[in-house]
Amino acid sequence: MLTLRSWIAFSAIAVLWSVSLSASGAEDIETVPKKGILTDHERESALRESDQLENAVERAYALIEAGVKNYPSNRECFSCHHQTLPLLSISLKDRKSIHPEPKAFWEKELTQSILAFTETSFAWKQKSMREGQGVGGKALTVAYGLWAMDLAGAKRNETSDAMIDYLLKTQADDGAWKFQSVRPPAASSRSMTTAIAVYGLRAYGDGYIERQRLLDSYRKAWEWSMQADESKSQEELNGMAWLDYMLDKEEVNQHIVDDGNDSRLLRRINRILDNQNEDGGWGQTKDMPSDAYATGQTLLILTQIVYREKQSIQSTIAFLDGIEFLLQSQKPDGSWHVATRAKPVQVFFDNGDPHGKDQFISIMATNWAVAALANFQSFGSDPLESFQVVHRRSKQVQTTENPFGL
Repeated sequence: MLTLRSWIAFSAIAVLWSVSLSASGAEDIETVPKKGILTDHERESALRESDQLENAVERAYALIEAGVKNYPSNRECFSCHHQTLPLLSISLKDRKSIHPEPKAFWEKELTQSILAFTETSFAWKQKSMREGQGVGGKALTVAYGLWAMDLAGAKRNETSDAMIDYLLKTQADDGAWKFQSVRPPAASSRSMTTAIAVYGLRAYGDGYIERQRLLDSYRKAWEWSMQADESKSQEELNGMAWLDYMLDKEEVNQHIVDDGNDSRLLRRINRILDNQNEDGGWGQTKDMPSDAYATGQTLLILTQIVYREKQSIQSTIAFLDGIEFLLQSQKPDGSWHVATRAKPVQVFFDNGDPHGKDQFISIMATNWAVAALANFQSFGSDPLESFQVVHRRSKQVQTTENPFGL
């Protein structure tokens, strides 16, 4: 349930959709609200410039980096919780825009070590991946791996090609991708699995797979999304909205805005906002209390997909309520504690992160939370866009503007 001021801020949102050309040459959805939408710029500025925010971000980063460095001594296999999400959260520090490329971040020793670990984990599986086999966790693992490689600035290579082959071979007949075992919230959503798979295809598919084959894959995902159940969890709903946003960027369906305010993406955005709790956060399901995993992920996805009059949703009261929830719920050690709901599928090991047997979901929650806070702190845009996509389209724009390279 929304707070009163958040309800006032968003209950009247009826959004007219228009398309504007971004600096990268890609199309962005822009929303224009009716009069009466509330923002709180003084509160926003105070939060963004506060010592509390700065301290929260720095404490979380120190904890995350320690966990990342410990992980290779405990496991040799790639993971989303100690490779992809740390790259996401750390990459957003001081990043206002996806332009220019974050070469300083890519050159960091920590970034390079995560990238090397990730590529090594998948490289020896190239043959089996090309056949659509041989990966524990199935498409979700491969998709997270491609996301990690993109975040770390890796260029297309034989390993990424094999991973793309794997995704194309394992897309289900209904258009979505499947995960292997149910471990909520992170491994429980076909929509989030499909969204991250589409992210990987967008990042590394072009230039390797013919465009028509990619479009066919995207269209299958689009058709699945039209009928999919988004009510199971916040992860499911967030995945649907992110997926629709990316598919629209790929111009899969020119009629995504087929009925003005009744567009599917808009309905999903409004449902996300309706799910906000009185304390400012979001829960993993409607029946669960707010936590950092659901709240951080939701804030970051809203930042990516919602624009209003060239401004981010970050200025709105509901968004600021979410930021305050994260600041108030952080533990003194820099973490956010989330209790695990997953049934063990492998022998537990202690990576040294806080919260014992809850440490893996808690480190994921900590990454989502600090990613949202760091992106808010720098007033960042495009936190969930692919570097490969932006770089490729920037080159296309340059070539179109100057076809002779002069």
